[in-house]
This record gives sequence, structure tokens and C-alpha cells, in this order.
Amino acid sequence: MLTISLFLQIMRKYVGAENKSIPSFCAYFFALFMKEPISSREVGLDDDDKYYPFGKESEKSAAYKMYKGKRDIPESVLRAVHANLDKSRFLEAAADIPFDARKNLCTDLSQYRVDCTTDNVDETCAEIFCSIIKAELQKLPGAQIDLFEGRNEVGEAVPPVPIQPARFVDGAVYLPDGDVIKLSVALKPYKNINEATLPYIHALCEVYTERLAKEVTPKTTGELPEKLQRHLELQRQAYFDAKSIERSVRDAFVDGERQFDALKDDAYDGIEMVYFDENHETGYDRLQEVLKKITSTELAKSNLVNIKGFITNKTRKGICHILVDDARIKSWVNTDA
Repeated sequence: MLTISLFLQIMRKYVGAENKSIPSFCAYFFALFMKEPISSREVGLDDDDKYYPFGKESEKSAAYKMYKGKRDIPESVLRAVHANLDKSRFLEAAADIPFDARKNLCTDLSQYRVDCTTDNVDETCAEIFCSIIKAELQKLPGAQIDLFEGRNEVGEAVPPVPIQPARFVDGAVYLPDGDVIKLSVALKPYKNINEATLPYIHALCEVYTERLAKEVTPKTTGELPEKLQRHLELQRQAYFDAKSIERSVRDAFVDGERQFDALKDDAYDGIEMVYFDENHETGYDRLQEVLKKITSTELAKSNLVNIKGFITNKTRKGICHILVDDARIKSWVNTDA
């Protein structure tokens, strides 16, 4: 288990090594995760060495013992950091870690089953520290911390997907309490289809190959009859609509990825019997019946359905194609593939 003591001992080799004493390193490192004082109250606390943790002489003993693993993070420090959390200064400092040192840091972390790369080790370390702060806070008597609480890269609170009815209008989610969450710009289909295209395109090509009795590949989709070209375009639009939703909720809500996974699970449960029905004469028929079924399937496992106007019929159809990418649907033509 990676404790605050072990984590600090690892990080001291890579960030803030110029701080010779243990207390001064702890003060420096914890300050990297706090926004700078802005309000008059915060500035006043800073002037009295009371804003950043371990700034006072009387706190140095606690810092030393925490670093050595002889005590937990002081409650006052936990609350101060959590209330003013901001990862940007740490990420800026960590960006200066040389490449070879990054590899060594990844190796050090791997001993505690932390999987990271030289590209994402900065953010990984920031998340480790924030997770430790939150876990320690939850141990305090009477602590009231939202289990789904999260923060973005600059420490701003990120809400969970609303459990009360909300509205989606013009690219934004309007929450019941009046807050507005702006979502990512919608993705659009790429103009060109090639051999590197995702599995759902190859599954559609298999459908068209069977229907036309001649091979259809991503490179030859431009030769499809007009009706099938239109069909392909509609499927691509649906796919990108669903992928836009997936990306948007992942970025906007702390539990967005989990809620989208629940949506996919619910969708699969709803279409499974139709998909495996042996009475479909062709893969095209199977696909069409599945797309028809998903538009009338009740999706209730995910809180995303609480956002009115968000999960449309186009989104539902797109999720079916994402299930192909996920390999939960192997083929529209051969269910035993």
C-alpha cells in the first residue's frame, strides 16, 4: 500500500530535492497542491504563515514524523489542502523532471502496483496525492465527503451525473440547483474511411458484403448503391453521436465513465434476445431489428437518462455500434463469430 510516507519518500527524489530538510520538503510539496491565496482572509493567513501547511516552526515535528511514517497527516493539513486543492502548480513542477528520471519514477511507483508511463506519470502522481488526502479525510470522525466527489486538473470540484431530472439544451446540462455544465463539442464523422477504421465499420462492411453478394471493404464503400451509402452514413452519424456523449460525460462528471458503462450494459441487456434471434434471414435484417429494438428499450441503470434530451434515439443506435468496438457484439452476420 502506498502511504503518504512512502509516497513522499519517492517524490523527494524527483520534485523539490533542493529542500534539504524533511520539514521544508513537506512544506514545499504540500503547497504545490494548493491554490495561491486570493481573498483578503487567505492573504492574511499567508502573512501569518498559517495558509500553507508546515510553514510554522511548531509544525516541523509533525512533518518529520509524517514523512517517517510515525504519524498520519495532521487533520488541519488535510482540511486545508482539500479546501484549496489545485494540482496545476505540481504539474508545472513535475513537467521539469527529465526523461530518464521519469522512467525511474515509474519504476519506483510500479513496486506499489502503480501503472504509469513517462507521458502520464505527472498526472498519475497528482492523482495519488489527491486520493491519499481524500482517503485520510474520510477516516476522520464525522467527516462528510461525497464518495463521488472529484476535481479537475486545477482543483475545481467536478459533480457526479445528476440523480434528479436535469435538462440538456444547446450543448449544456442545466442542473436542478441552477448550475450549468458546458459539455465538449460534438464529434463529427471523418470524411474518409480506410483500412484502419474501427471494428464497427468492418462489421457493417460484412453486412453489405452479404447483402450484395460481393466483397465490400472500407476502401470500396464509396461504390455502394445509394441506399446503402445512406445507410452507412446514418450508422456513422449515430456512432459519433454516442462517442460524443461518452467523451462529454467522461470530462464533465466525476462518475461519467462509470455511468456510460452502465448505459452500455443496459443497452446490451435490452437487445441481446433480438441480436441472437435465429430467425433473421440476413445480417442486415438482424442489424435493423436491433436498431429498432434499442429505440424502444427502457434504459434505467444509468443516471444519464435523468438528463432530458441527452440520450436520443441516435445515441441509442450509436451505442449498438460501440458494443461492436467493445467486442460484445462480434458480427451482425454471424453471431457465432
